[in-house]
This record gives sequence, structure tokens and C-alpha cells, in this order.
Amino acid sequence: MNIKLSNILTLFLLFACSLFLNSSFATEQKLMIPGKLQGKEIRNPYIHELLQLIFNKLDIDLTIDYSSGGLTQGRALKALADGNLINLNWSVTTKDREQQLLPIRIPIYKGLIGWRVFYIRTADQAIFSQINNVNDLQKLLAIQRFDWPDYKILLANSFKVEGDIAFNRMHNAVISGLADFYPRSILEVIGESDNYNLNNKGLSIERSLLIKYPSAHYFFVNIKDVTLAKNIEKGFRLAIEDGSFESLFQDYYGENLKKLELEKRRTFELKNPYFPEPQQ
Repeated sequence: MNIKLSNILTLFLLFACSLFLNSSFATEQKLMIPGKLQGKEIRNPYIHELLQLIFNKLDIDLTIDYSSGGLTQGRALKALADGNLINLNWSVTTKDREQQLLPIRIPIYKGLIGWRVFYIRTADQAIFSQINNVNDLQKLLAIQRFDWPDYKILLANSFKVEGDIAFNRMHNAVISGLADFYPRSILEVIGESDNYNLNNKGLSIERSLLIKYPSAHYFFVNIKDVTLAKNIEKGFRLAIEDGSFESLFQDYYGENLKKLELEKRRTFELKNPYFPEPQQ
């Protein structure tokens, strides 16, 4: 066999191998995420659509299933780290979480999860309208869950924080006077207020203040699940580049953000000592 024919055969074999390998790549992906919230068909419609968008960009058919039983945020992250029950979760990032899990470092909510306004008793608006510095706000009692990163962030900024109230009782804790204000993300506060009819219960969204600290929600996978992490990152970046991510975000949050009139609020910048340093 002459050299020229040998080279042609070699190229043909390489081409055939590449076709085989490409055909063996996954065209389906099954995600198991924490179980549905009570009474909801889909745990988080925005996350559900975002994941579908990400894998559509890769031409991968996605199936999303829910783990049985309820998982608190802490238990869900531990299950993911242990390789049990679920293979994906989303959460506020911290230094500890990035050591235990594999993060996809693209902010799911564009970094706005660290922008906070407050639920307050409607009758207390005049008190908050007179607050012009962080020191005045620190004299009041905030409420957060002890296992939320925001709890530790507020403590690190010398806020007084009540952390031992169950989530489903936190609004009532402010109404009853157990706490003075309940910081919530600008992305969730309008929807919550409408869903729970909070205005009818003497609770309002405070109108004059905004606090900001570095924070981001990331998707997390098990530290060994490198392929899944790479696929999510690739599809996510494609959705950002073609504008489809921005369109989805605006569909869910654009109108509610306008209602908060953020540009008119007095803004206090806080530190977040638990936020991971940017990757080089």
C-alpha cells in the first residue's frame, strides 16, 4: 500500500470515529431537583423555563423531576454534595458552598438577589422615611432565617436580626411587632405581597430605602458532575449572547421592578464577607 492511500485510509478511519463519538454524545438530560413546594405544580417557574432555555440552546432534551419529600435549603445542598436524591440545585453562593459543590458562576438573577427592600407595618412608614443612614436602620430589629446567607450578612453589618422564626410565620412576626422589618429581594417582594394579600393584613413594602450587598444565585451540581456543569454554562452563555435570557428575565421581573421605583430610594451599601472572590 502506498503512502498516499495509507493517509487516505487513516483520514477515513478518523472521520468514522468522530461520527461515532458525536453520535454517542448525550442528547437527553435528566435533572432531579428539590421537591415541589406545597400546592405548586412547578417549584419555580422562572428556574424551570431558564433550564429549558439553557438545554434548548444545546439541542438537548431536558426532563426535570422532583425529589420526593420536602428538603430545606440546607438539606438540599447537603444531599447534592453527598450525591444523593438530587443532581442540581440553585442557591445564593458562599465561600463554603463553592468549596463543597461545583458552581456555575453565572448569576441566575443578574446579581439582584442582594438588593433588598423591606416589609414593614404600614403604620411605620413615617419612621422609615426619616432614616438617612445605616446606623439608624441598625437600631431596628430585622428578621431572616438563621440558615439563610442573608442572616449572617446582616449580622456582619451590625444589624440586629431575629433568626428563629419559621418561614411561614415571618410576615406575621412583623405584623405582631416581634420584628420591625423583613428584608426581601427586590425580585420576590411584589409577588409575595400580591400572593399573600399582605396589604390587607397591615403589612406594606417600605417605600424609601434600599440596601445592597454583593450576592448571586448560582446553579450548583455535585463536585464530580463536571460535564453537567459545563453544559449548563455553555447553554447559559449562549442564551445571554442571543438575548433570550434577558427576554425571559424581563418577562418575569421587569414590570415588578418598575413598581419599586428603585431610582428614588436612599441606598445603603453593605459588605458581604462570605461572597467568594471573583475567579481569575
